[in-house]
Amino acid sequence: MKRRVSVKRRTAVKRRTAVKRRTVAKRRTVAKRRTAVKRRTVAKRRTAVKRRTVAKRRTVAKRRTAVKRRTAVKRRTVAKRRTAVKRKSKLKKQPVKHKGKYPAIFVINLRRDTDKWNKYKDDSRYIRYSACNGIEMSRKNPYYDRLQIMWNAGDRKKKCTAGILNSHLSIIQNIVDNKIDQALILEDDAVIDFERLKKINLNKLPQDSLIYFGGTLHPPDSFKNKTWKHTKTIQNFKNGINVIDPSKYRILGGHGYYFPTWEIAKQLLDIVQEKKKIRALDTEMVYLQRKGIIKYFYYPAISFLKMSDAKKGVHADHILRDMKHYG
Repeated sequence: MKRRVSVKRRTAVKRRTAVKRRTVAKRRTVAKRRTAVKRRTVAKRRTAVKRRTVAKRRTVAKRRTAVKRRTAVKRRTVAKRRTAVKRKSKLKKQPVKHKGKYPAIFVINLRRDTDKWNKYKDDSRYIRYSACNGIEMSRKNPYYDRLQIMWNAGDRKKKCTAGILNSHLSIIQNIVDNKIDQALILEDDAVIDFERLKKINLNKLPQDSLIYFGGTLHPPDSFKNKTWKHTKTIQNFKNGINVIDPSKYRILGGHGYYFPTWEIAKQLLDIVQEKKKIRALDTEMVYLQRKGIIKYFYYPAISFLKMSDAKKGVHADHILRDMKHYG
């Protein structure tokens, strides 16, 4: 009996020992699994961190590349603008030298109006001056808020007029800055009669005032004056230089006006720029005619309209003749 009991006890002990071993083995297996899971989790986290880091680096690299590209574009844009400014300022760096008996003839022309410039482009006697686009520049035009215009004029009309004013005053400023004597300014719908111009001795023209080489005659008081007659007015004109009589007529239009010296250009510029409010330039010039500051015009006109181009302008409805006789 004793042997049987001891055998049973030994068997039970062995069983308990085996159970303990299996339990320990299971615990170790579970621990290993947990450790493996932890390691995999840590590895995944490290991989995710690496991926995020790589993604961040790529994003930063892309941003830096984009910034570099934008910077390069800006630099190229600035370089282009500087080049354009240099081209526009060639007059400042290289004052115009007159060819023969002709004055320096500046033509105000919008960049988009290539068809109007075509008639000049093969003739080196004409010098293109880039006009201010009043519509594009809009209220950024420094003369927009200073412009005094009819109360019922639309915004487009005001922008155009401010652009024209800017263009004329800019080229006059350029003439003054570069001290250019014998300068003639045209708009791009006018042409020059060079056969008559070359016969004029510019040095013998009056030197104390601007001289109209072209323009349009109007009644001295109002456009509504029905008694005033153009045909009667021009009967008293002589060929060559005439003294303006503000009591009988006024001259308007930018067909062509001539500065014998740069000082005369400066005189006009100073008078206009001192004013807080400025009218259209040809209207301002009428006031100077009445004050005796602008004194002369050349008859018949040296500069007159090319009708096909004049009909494309803002005043096309009012233009019926080429103005060779100022009307």
